[in-house]
Amino acid sequence: MEFAPYKIKFAILGAVFVPCFGRLALHGTGSEHDLYRYLVPIFVGGLAGYLIGRMKDKWIAANKALETTNEILKQEIDERKQAKDVVRESERKYRNIYDNAQIGLYRNRLKDGKMVMANERMAEIFGYKNAEECVSKFVAREHYVYPEMRDKLLETMHEHGKVTKFEAPIRRDDGSIIWIQFSGTLSSEEDYFEGIVADITERKRAEEDLLESEEKYRTVLESNPDPVVVYDMEGKVIYLNPAFTHVFGWSLEEQIGKKIDGFVPEENMPETLGMINKVTVSGENFSGIETRRYTKERTILDISISGSCYRDHEGNVAASVINLRDITEQKRLEDQLQKGRKMEAMGLMAGGVAHDLNNILSGIVSYPELLLMDLPEESPLRKPIKTIQESGMRAADVVEDLMTIARGVATGKDALNLNIIVNGYLGTAEQRRLEKTHAFIDFKTELAPDLLNVSGSLTHINKSLMNLVANASEAIEGAGTVTISTVNRYIDEPMKGYEDVRTGEYVVLSVSDDGSGIAPKDLERIFEPFYTKKVMGRSGTGLGLAVVWNTVQDHKGYIHVESSEKGTAFELFFPVTREKVAAEGGEAPLEDYIGHGEKILVVDDEERQREIAGGILTWLGYDAETVSSGEEAIEYVKEHPVDLIVMDMVMPKGINGRETYEEIIKIRPGQKAVIASGYARTKEVDIAQELGAGKYIKKPYTLAKVGLAVKDELEK
Repeated sequence: MEFAPYKIKFAILGAVFVPCFGRLALHGTGSEHDLYRYLVPIFVGGLAGYLIGRMKDKWIAANKALETTNEILKQEIDERKQAKDVVRESERKYRNIYDNAQIGLYRNRLKDGKMVMANERMAEIFGYKNAEECVSKFVAREHYVYPEMRDKLLETMHEHGKVTKFEAPIRRDDGSIIWIQFSGTLSSEEDYFEGIVADITERKRAEEDLLESEEKYRTVLESNPDPVVVYDMEGKVIYLNPAFTHVFGWSLEEQIGKKIDGFVPEENMPETLGMINKVTVSGENFSGIETRRYTKERTILDISISGSCYRDHEGNVAASVINLRDITEQKRLEDQLQKGRKMEAMGLMAGGVAHDLNNILSGIVSYPELLLMDLPEESPLRKPIKTIQESGMRAADVVEDLMTIARGVATGKDALNLNIIVNGYLGTAEQRRLEKTHAFIDFKTELAPDLLNVSGSLTHINKSLMNLVANASEAIEGAGTVTISTVNRYIDEPMKGYEDVRTGEYVVLSVSDDGSGIAPKDLERIFEPFYTKKVMGRSGTGLGLAVVWNTVQDHKGYIHVESSEKGTAFELFFPVTREKVAAEGGEAPLEDYIGHGEKILVVDDEERQREIAGGILTWLGYDAETVSSGEEAIEYVKEHPVDLIVMDMVMPKGINGRETYEEIIKIRPGQKAVIASGYARTKEVDIAQELGAGKYIKKPYTLAKVGLAVKDELEK
């Protein structure tokens, strides 16, 4: 046992003091010499001292415990005071936030919908003066415009314990209607419903206005005859109008939420992305940009695109609206018009060249004929002169092609049957040459037995047939087949192809081959003069298909061309005529057009042409005179009547043939005349013939051509 110092002190003091005290007490008894009397007090005194010391120890310990407890109690009191201050401050802040919140805050009793707590914004939303008035007057069921919406709210709340962004129209205290949005939860006791309220009236109005605007916009889009596609900011389709489906084939259900990558040809993708970015990023509009687009069937269309941005109610770009106008037909017509203008320009050039060449060729063609008439059969000069004449005639054939390209034929049109023309071509020297040159090609015909007639120029249709067959033969490498066919065809609605064919009755002349076909890039240019893929010097002049095109145009017909790697087919559409084909007559002998001294006046501004025409007429037995202009011709007939006038139609240095003839018939009514020209037939020729002029002959002059025309006119 351990003893604290104070315990030892108390024990010693007890052992000393008590015996002494006890001795004094016993001293009076007379038993001071008894040992027991000494030991007992000492023991009792020590024990008493120890017990007293022990009691002090407990007292000290208790005192310290009391001090510690007091310290703890004081600390707890301080902490509780601080907690109350925090709670009080928190409550103050919460109340401040609650009262000044910009959204309505509320607490309602479920059983009767009575408001038990509300902030100032809540009172403002519902039209009360302050929160106190709101709490005292607000009963939820009295403010709902539609009870069924209140029931739905309660059902949702009981089922899920909360509602989120529940929207409903509410009646304010003054009777006006507003839209609010609820969010709230059931309290833990499930006796109260508390949460927030926001006034969304303005948003609802904006949405209604937007919906109305969108409805109007949709109506415009739905009725728009041009395709329209609307993309969101990610380039995904959110709308296609009916016209889009009609033109391109895709429906809205097929493409909604997708990017129409297959709609845009790869080569047009960069410019397309640039256009969409221009709208969605910069908010800029664009219009009239020409590009191309695929249809669902993978047909490529020419398209003119316009684009604008669609903005939401806050003014932000939300989508791009792309208008696509199909200009395929417009482009095709423009190309046709451009091609027609190009061909017309080339025709004018060719006509001018033909006129000049005719003047040059007249001497080469006409003089040899006159010389051969006078040379004896055994003359060594006959062969070289004959060669000169034949060369001149071949050159005249080229000029004839140039004149055809000039968009007009110098001869009239008669009722013809294309079967007769095809059969007449078979077996000719030209066709035999092709069979010999292309020994492995089989030439076939498929001719309609009941073929109708057409009104046309035998020379030019025959030349067109020859050119097409020659081209078809050269398109085949090795063995193959060239087919010539005819058929009657009635077009009951416009046929779109290489050229649009209008409704009507047609006879179709077709020449097809099973060669390698025409490349697409060449197909658009095949009818241009001098455009050829043939080897220069081996396969003609490059005028063959130009002659075909101009012949068909002159006959008010159409051309349709189809070509692939399996071959090419040319179809020529000629309008039907109900006239009958005239009986064929043989070539008239020279004696039939010999003159008998009739007076003939030749009017031509070219000296050589006057000499040739005058020489031919003189040789034929006519009395020929020549003048160099229309003005001279008018003066001549005033003094000298003539039986017939051979008159050049085009005389640039003065009045033309038609104007000359108009003045002459004023002086000599009924004056007979034959019109001649190196140009293609023009409207001026038709007018002159309506005034009374006779046949139209083309230069260069030949003996038979001039003789027959003059003889026929004189005999009228």
